[in-house]
Amino acid sequence: MERPIFQPVGTPVNDIDTPALVVDLVAMELNIEVMHSYFRQASANLRPHIAGHQCPQIAHSQIDAGGTVGGVSVNTVGEAEVFSDSGINNILVVNQVVTAAKIRRLCSVAQRCRIGVAVDNAKNVDDLAQAALGAGVTIEAYVELEAGRGISGVAEGKPALDLARHISKSKGLHFGGLLAMPPVPKARKEGDERIYPTHVEIKQVAVQGLQPVLDTKKSIESDGLRVPNVAVGGTWLYDIAGDMPGITEVIAGSYPLMDYDSCQLRGEFSQAAKVLAQVISHPVEATAILDAGHKATGPDLGIPVLEGMAGSKATGFSAEHGTLKLEGEAAGHFNPGDKAWLLPYHLGLCLNQYDYIRAVRDGKLEGFWLMSGRGRFG
Repeated sequence: MERPIFQPVGTPVNDIDTPALVVDLVAMELNIEVMHSYFRQASANLRPHIAGHQCPQIAHSQIDAGGTVGGVSVNTVGEAEVFSDSGINNILVVNQVVTAAKIRRLCSVAQRCRIGVAVDNAKNVDDLAQAALGAGVTIEAYVELEAGRGISGVAEGKPALDLARHISKSKGLHFGGLLAMPPVPKARKEGDERIYPTHVEIKQVAVQGLQPVLDTKKSIESDGLRVPNVAVGGTWLYDIAGDMPGITEVIAGSYPLMDYDSCQLRGEFSQAAKVLAQVISHPVEATAILDAGHKATGPDLGIPVLEGMAGSKATGFSAEHGTLKLEGEAAGHFNPGDKAWLLPYHLGLCLNQYDYIRAVRDGKLEGFWLMSGRGRFG
């Protein structure tokens, strides 16, 4: 567990103890407004996904911004417990919950809030139904469709229809609808450069991934079973899915804080979450060393980007240290004691290194916000 040095409200941002996960609240609030202003007039509703921040304070800000289903989605039962305890009463678990102990916990959450869960096999449906019936609760079961990620979900068409029928006949369950999470389009590499898809290319990928979901909805309803919801994700396709007839919910998670990779796909959002680090050594002219390493930045899926100065670049991370390469004018900067800002390439892995967000407004600390959902893996 992280044990930060708690500093007073009003502390200048550059005086915050490092390494630190810092969120610019002005940038975060602008990101929320961009997303929610769209959904306040779209045909679908937004369901914020909390994995991108794990913080109840941010989740409540998202719901208060309007255009939502009035609830959130989570990855695990543990996260559902945390966010239901914070007062959120509409939660969708976008993963399968299969062990007896976790199903019992899911039923416990269902006693205090509306709860949904993804399913992709009949045995899991039977286990959920038996537990829900015994606990005297109703769980909404969403048929997850395999949308190209190769992780979970049933095939479109008849397999999805058969599973939906099975749910509709199971006491203790309610057929919640369909769920699909198409894979995020990836940048292609040309030498050392990443080339990100254009919005036209993003739309083509999104429509290609979502049309089979809508076709499955149509086939299920043609068979006489109503599909109350079609929920799809994520941030990268929000304005494409949001106005596709038949889609009722768009699940989006990264938009409040964003990371470097996501900002290259959706430039209307800005990176509100950054890691503040300190230079602890400048052993040679072309190299500076930071106190933020692998443990502070989570660089597994991509090296963080150094913000600020031409000729400087973050190039590598050991467990405890980050290395900056300095050329030209940058070689005279980044001396011991200087601060540096790192833009996480993939925020999910970076967030998992911290228990607290340092919330900052106009360059001053506003508070330490607990990421209560962090570490709730089960």
